[in-house]
Amino acid sequence: MSSDTNADTTGLGVLRTVGSYVNHDDVLVRFVSLWLLVATVFTLSWVVSYYLLPQGLLRGGNPVAEAEYAGSVSREFLTLFGWNVAVSLIAVAANTLRSVNTPMGYVIEVVQAPRYGAVWGTGSLAIGSGERIVPSLAVLVERSGPMEITAVVAIVVSTRGLMLWHQRSGPRWREEFERVRSPQDWSLDRREWAMLVGGYSLLAVACYREAVAIAAVAG
Repeated sequence: MSSDTNADTTGLGVLRTVGSYVNHDDVLVRFVSLWLLVATVFTLSWVVSYYLLPQGLLRGGNPVAEAEYAGSVSREFLTLFGWNVAVSLIAVAANTLRSVNTPMGYVIEVVQAPRYGAVWGTGSLAIGSGERIVPSLAVLVERSGPMEITAVVAIVVSTRGLMLWHQRSGPRWREEFERVRSPQDWSLDRREWAMLVGGYSLLAVACYREAVAIAAVAG
């Protein structure tokens, strides 16, 4: 009984520590902390799905994988960039909801990361032969996916302060959200603006890199 209690206490302590870093006042600390968390769950999902899940399992549920080539690098870039901006804006909008101290945009990123890792592990990407992507550090440099993930993490942490509704305490599945602010209260400091602009700039680079790769295969 005591060992279970100690394990629970340790687990809560770890969660509080992680929470203190991903919700830190310094946007750079938030970025590094959330990126490490997202990268960890992505990598675990990538490795597990590579060895345990059927090849191509998620291709049917991946709308980008089913999309046709736009016909040129510029049009493909605009398509990819528009899609990814829309996804990022969903996460930003989710930041208007905060459960205790955690913005909902964070939750979206942590939930999406393992699915994207599974797409890699099962070979369900939009381009290529459909072969599984072997887990390795070299792949992280060669592909644009990690850049996209990094960009969206930067966007999400820079807009943490855009809260409108707050859930003050748990249990989270029962407590209601209360309106506590208005958009007039929103503000970003200089470092947050820099992180936000950097995030969208990196996202544009990642999408252009991916557009070039798609054109090389489909064009």
